[in-house]
Formats: sequence, structure tokens, C-alpha cells
Amino acid sequence: MFTLRIADIATRVVCDEPGLTLKVSGASRQFLVSNDDADVTIRVQRAPSLRHPSGRKLFDSGCAWRLFCDGDDFIFSFVSTAAGPAPYQLARFNASFTTGTILMNDASVENTSVVAPLEFPLAELMTINLLAKGRGVEIHGCGVVDRDGRAYLFVGQSEAGKTTSARLWHRADALILSDDRIILRARDGVVWMYGTPWHGEAEFASPHSAPLTKIFFLEQASENAARRVRGAAAAARLFACSFPPFHDEAGLNFTLSLLADIVERVPCYALPFVPDATVVEFVRAHK
Repeated sequence: MFTLRIADIATRVVCDEPGLTLKVSGASRQFLVSNDDADVTIRVQRAPSLRHPSGRKLFDSGCAWRLFCDGDDFIFSFVSTAAGPAPYQLARFNASFTTGTILMNDASVENTSVVAPLEFPLAELMTINLLAKGRGVEIHGCGVVDRDGRAYLFVGQSEAGKTTSARLWHRADALILSDDRIILRARDGVVWMYGTPWHGEAEFASPHSAPLTKIFFLEQASENAARRVRGAAAAARLFACSFPPFHDEAGLNFTLSLLADIVERVPCYALPFVPDATVVEFVRAHK
């Protein structure tokens, strides 16, 4: 048994199968906590064989996973070219994503007694859907907590400069929550920014959090500048770099409403920047 706490949401994973031991690998180990009260409980079991679910298919990633709906339940089916066409793992969750069962294909675990049931991408997929049930949103961005406590979110798609930003701020003695995936939650009128285990190329991942001070939309340029972005324009830019569950109308509507609330509470800026240390001092001096 183990418990992960990501964005103040505790997920307990339990296995009663004899001879099968659970493990947590990579950056997720930083998010392990004591096995106290959990928001989500998942049980891990072995199965002699697995088949793709017969329910309605909601999404197909085109490679590693598919999402199905069976009554009120959601089922992720995972395949690997090395393991053949049959799923090596199925993960079934209730409608609120607060309870679940992970089935491991015997063929995929027959030569080992140690398994990592929440290996990427399952933990992230589960979290994205859980957040959309009124809890928060995951953003494609780099989260920084500066030495004075101010917290900045640098938002952008791939190649926008998130990895560069993470490395520059790390050299300037700031805490990097993540260089690629950040979770935002609005709690008691405050927008909180949380690190996640799902890092990018620079491999920054931290379980810490902080109230968000400013949001910057990254734009590579020949000089540093900041231009205020407000209202719908800011929400649209943030949405373009978010991870909502598009198959879930209620979850999508919640995400849109949350992003609109976030940009009203947190000042947002377009940040054309030079990819060197000068941008750090520019942001620190920005009022």
C-alpha cells in the first residue's frame, strides 16, 4: 500500500494479491505521504487475461491508451506494442474518480513480483479527470516560487521556453515546482499553484505549492517586455495550454469557469523574453 498526495489530493493504492508488491518510481516518490485519510482509493488486482472494454469509446490516443464509458464508470485501457494487442492494464473508476480498480494482465507481471500500477500516463489521466470534478485544472507550464515567496506561472506550448525558464530561475535560487505540468486550484478565494511529478526535459518536480502571484504567457523575442492580458483573451490563452477532459461536458464547463475565475484573480501578462538571466531580473522588477 502507498499514498500519493498531488495538489492536496491524497490517492491511496492498495493491493491484496499475494506475492505482488507495489512500487512508486521516478519523481512520484517525492509525493509519497503517510497512509492517512485518502480522497481517492484504488485497488490493484491481477487478471489471467484482459480484453478491451465493450463500453462506449470516448477517446483514443492513437497509441498507448483508450478511454471507455460503461454505465457510470470510466475505463482506461492500456496497450503496448511489446505486449501484443491485448491490454496489459485496465483501470476502472467511478463517476467521481474517487474509487477505482486497476487490473494487471498476468502476462505483463509474470516475471516480476513488483509492479508500478500508477506509471505514466495513468496517474496523470486519472488526476486530470478528478480535477475536472470541481477541484482544479492542469496547465502546460513552468511553476516558480521565488526566494521572496512570490509565485509565477510561465505558460506555453512545447518549445515556448518553459524548460529554459525553469533552468534560468533555478540558477537564480528559486524553487521550481515543475518545468512542464502545473495544477491550479482556487481555494477560499486564493488561486494556489502546485507542482506535479510529470516533469519535462529539465526534470524539475516538487510536491510544494504557493499562492499564485502572476501568470506569464511565454513568447520568445529579442528583448524583454510585459503586456497585460485581461478577461476572455487571458482565459483563452490559458485554456489553450490546459488539459481538460473533452469527453466530459460538465468537466469542460467547470474548467472554463475556473479559468475565467483565475484570470480575474491573478494578473496575466504576455512575456516576450530573451532566453538569458536578464528575464529573471526583469520579472522580479516587474510591478
